Amino acid sequence: DVKWFCNNTQLVADDRVTMARDGDSISLNIHNVTKADQGEYICEALNYVGEARSVALVVVVSQEVKYIPAPPAVTHQHVMEFDVEENDSSRSPSPQEILLEVELDENEVKEFEKQVKIITIPEYTADNKSMIISLDV
Repeated sequence: DVKWFCNNTQLVADDRVTMARDGDSISLNIHNVTKADQGEYICEALNYVGEARSVALVVVVSQEVKYIPAPPAVTHQHVMEFDVEENDSSRSPSPQEILLEVELDENEVKEFEKQVKIITIPEYTADNKSMIISLDV
């Protein structure tokens, strides 16, 4: 005879809770688990030889489903590569511009601003002009 308990209350099989036996293996399955299902679980087995008890502490951790929209597709990309040597004279005297453009409707602008970051170091400056974000190098 096998009995299952959760927080000292005997469990009864139903649509959500099933108990199974496969040879010497006994299992308890709980579907659609909630925070209320956490606690101390005890499995008690009794037969003509004696009694056995197994105890487990179950913690239910909620897994929030988060929808993260994909960033807007890049409609145009221009990449410039140039070599910079150790001395400053190798740098171009005029700023070079790298331009990434995306098309957004007004609802997408705020979400896009949350997802895109321009990271700068002192030699580079980020310029924000109206709806255009550019990075002058």
